[in-house]
Amino acid sequence: MLSAMQSGRRFALLAAALTIASAIMAAQLYAGYRLRGLKIAFAGAFALELTIWQGWAVAGPLVWKLEARWPLDAPNRRASLLRHAVAAVAVAVMVLAIALALYHALIRLPIAATWLPGFDRSLSATIVYYGMLYFHVELLIYAGIVAAAYAVRTNTLLRAREREALRLQTELTGAKLTALRMQLQPHFLFNTLHTIGSLILQGQHNRAVQLLAELGELLRATLAHRDTDLARFQDEIASLRRYLRIEEARFGDRLRIEWDIDPAAEHAMVPAFIMQPLVENAFRHGIAHRTDDSLLRISAAAQDGAVRVTIYNDGPPLPDAFSIDNGRGYGLKNVLDRLRTRSPAGQLELANGVSGVRATLVLPRWGDDANARH
Repeated sequence: MLSAMQSGRRFALLAAALTIASAIMAAQLYAGYRLRGLKIAFAGAFALELTIWQGWAVAGPLVWKLEARWPLDAPNRRASLLRHAVAAVAVAVMVLAIALALYHALIRLPIAATWLPGFDRSLSATIVYYGMLYFHVELLIYAGIVAAAYAVRTNTLLRAREREALRLQTELTGAKLTALRMQLQPHFLFNTLHTIGSLILQGQHNRAVQLLAELGELLRATLAHRDTDLARFQDEIASLRRYLRIEEARFGDRLRIEWDIDPAAEHAMVPAFIMQPLVENAFRHGIAHRTDDSLLRISAAAQDGAVRVTIYNDGPPLPDAFSIDNGRGYGLKNVLDRLRTRSPAGQLELANGVSGVRATLVLPRWGDDANARH
């Protein structure tokens, strides 16, 4: 049903285009006859041109289908060209036959004596006239339709391939993001289990049970986001707070944690567990190397369509030649790869402060805040 409607619409558009072409040619024919002093009505000139051009309303769709049947880019291109050469002659003869039939029907109408005075009614003479004047034109029209059909078909195929390539790229990106995220989960799991094991060895069984409960909540959050790489920022902060309660069990009173979270950033969608490796890095390379009181400060603000997160620790400074790409660990590289894979890409920067080290995340708003609230 839909295909028939589309075919009908195309036929109507083609007929309209041919009618416009007939009107233009009729104006030229009318002016030429008038300049030579021959009396011809514009209506007659228009009717005459219609008989010549409207045959392509039938032949045009046929030629379009022939290009699809014998594509110019087929492996055996020579055979396709040969078929089109034969078909071009046949179609040209068919169109001229339609034109001749319509012309002789028109010239025998009573109104033709007024519209087209003195026009030849001889069949043999008009066959020779039409053949000499229009046969090569019909061949050119056939070639033009084949070229247009080829261009449209190849453009359609190109767009389809582009859409398929984009779909595959999206799937590949999603798979890569999932793989990167899955690399992080064992990392924090092993650290957490190590902390719980240490508490058990120290006889702090109640505290170990509490931390196991926190770990269970972390794992539940991980499973909740297994089908997507994005999570609400406020949920990420909640998971990070659970993780830090586990770390507080290791460091006790000598660890101070400060929070400064902008409420405007809470509903932004950010990559799941994107901050935790940075916090782990702050503990492993910064806070763990201090013997006195330590500070971990986590702040976040909504700025210029993005969420800017800063994680500061007052541990030892970074080496002068430090580079995330050249580092031996995979935690920071993993975060950087996840940010680079997204579009638009996020940013990660590690730098020394007056004292301590500051990690800065710039997370564009990839998700819909409104949907995040539901």
